[in-house]
Amino acid sequence: MPTYSPIFAPDSQALSNEPININEAASVSYWLSALRCSELELRMAVAQVGPGARDVGTQLGRAP
Repeated sequence: MPTYSPIFAPDSQALSNEPININEAASVSYWLSALRCSELELRMAVAQVGPGARDVGTQLGRAP
């Protein structure tokens, strides 16, 4: 199984708008930690604004 390696560290203040793959467990796990949210919150945000990490972070109130 490939390891998910995002472009930036979870502690980064500026999220890139790379896509969040909600169908890949490693990606979901990474983004749950990076965005400090539940899986339900993550999936709902992706459904509302699309898979862009910056957009999801903004929707969750986690973007700077």
